[in-house]
Formats: sequence, structure tokens, C-alpha cells
Amino acid sequence: MTSKTNDHPDWVAPYLARLGVDAPGSLGAPSLDTLRRLHRAHVELIAFENFDIQLGRPQGIEPAESIARILAGRGGYCFNLNNAFSELLTVLGYDVTMHRGQINGSVATAKATADEYVTHMALTVVIDGERWSVDVGLANSHHEPIPLREGVHVQGPFRFELRPLPEIGPDAWRFFTDPEQTTFHSMDFTLAPATWEDFRSCHDDFSTSPKSPYVMWFELFRRDADCAEFVLDDEFTRDEGAGRRTTRILESAEELFEIATDVFHLDLSNIDHADRAALWDRIQRAGAEWRAKQQLAEN
Repeated sequence: MTSKTNDHPDWVAPYLARLGVDAPGSLGAPSLDTLRRLHRAHVELIAFENFDIQLGRPQGIEPAESIARILAGRGGYCFNLNNAFSELLTVLGYDVTMHRGQINGSVATAKATADEYVTHMALTVVIDGERWSVDVGLANSHHEPIPLREGVHVQGPFRFELRPLPEIGPDAWRFFTDPEQTTFHSMDFTLAPATWEDFRSCHDDFSTSPKSPYVMWFELFRRDADCAEFVLDDEFTRDEGAGRRTTRILESAEELFEIATDVFHLDLSNIDHADRAALWDRIQRAGAEWRAKQQLAEN
């Protein structure tokens, strides 16, 4: 992945093609409009997914491997998606910074050292002097970049909030979601610069530990302007906001892989029949266990 075409590495054109940009030269100079266009396409067409972790063969998070996954028709989780998108934006001339983040953080955990802000890879981009939160790896949250300003930010049917955390530090922020709309309630992050290597240890744990949510549960997400669609274990949900949410239980491995291909735009042709059956068995059991726990909690 080192040769160049038209002053760009040779992976840029096929990456942009996955985002619906067939003529990289048409993008022009970096701009907020183009950043929005690329961000929207990324969360619509490149899924948040943990197929390989569930199959016991976790992927790496090096930029080259993360980009190669996307070129092969796959996605990944935040350490893949934001890492690859950061590389793409940097090559295209954007002022991108990577940051350490904490999913569902608290003031107590956020007071830890910067090195411990590692459960999420966050990005910001500065355009015309303003910093924007850019996140194509935060499940069913951002559809477009969000200005790093205190207050409520509405995107389509969904509502988010950004708030500084001065009790933690001058560069600490909390991104709030509505837990009725998303699968997490907040993400804390510090504006101190980070590199992808800072996330290697967390990735090793997330992708192999029996206690990791990505090892325990299957996850698949995409966003568009009107809704969020996701699969958690064997349940497929379409959320259009304002309480308009439908969920149904998937019936077979064939149905799961059909949805992953047709709705989430994944190329899973390298997963053979035996692995599909084993994965489905695992997913179905996890889904049944989750529903049993929920029923006990309600009684």
C-alpha cells in the first residue's frame, strides 16, 4: 500500500469508491461540505461490525490492515473505522487529530491519567478555525460531524449533547446520547493528541477477553439521515427516533448474513458455511440468555 496514483496512495481511490466517490479529483480542497459528505457515506456504507472477533480470529488495528478491511468490503469497530478514516482524511489534506476516549465514562474514571482514556478512539477535524467531532466508529451516533460546542446538537430524528468537563481538565469533553436512541449513554474524551498505538492494549483486551462486550455479544450498526439500524445478537432493530423503533428476532444464519449483505453492505464471502453455522449458534444462545435476564429483571 505504498505506491501512489495522482499524488495519493493507491488505496485512496478504492476507499473513496466504497463511499460513492468514483472521481477523487472531484472532491477539491478540504471543506466542511466535503467532510460532511464523506462522513455520511462512511456511516451509511461501512458498517460497525465484530464478525471476526466473534469468530475467534480478531483483526489488527494497524492503519494498513484497517484500510485493507474496508477495501475488501468489510468494516470493523472504532479502532478500525476511525483509524482508517483518519488516514483517508489526512491524505486528502484535512487537519485531523486522534484522541483517547472512554465509553460510558464517569468523572471517577475520567480523572484517571490520559493513558487510561483508551476504550474509544475519537477524532476531531479543524476546518476554518473550528474544531469538529468526527466519529464513524461510535455505533449509532454521528451521521455527520458535530461542532465541538457546548449544547444540544440534533441530527435527523436524534438528539445529542456536548459538554465540557472542567472538573477533569480544560480539554475534556463529554458527548451525551439519549439512551432511548442509542446503545450507550455517553463518551468522554480528552483533546490531548493520541496515536493508534495508544489503543493497542485495549484492542487486545476487547478482541480476546471473555469479559469483553465484543467477545460476548454480536454487534452490527449503520446510520443514515432518517434512522439507525443495528443487530445485537439475534435481534434486528430499526430506530427512526421519537419512539419509532421496531425489533424482530432473526430466524436463521441465512437471514443474518442476507441482512449483513443487503442492509449493512458487507462482503462476507470469506466466511464459510461451517463458520456461519457456529457463529449463528453462538449468537442465538447469547440472544436467548439476554432475553431471559431481561425477563427476570422485569419480574
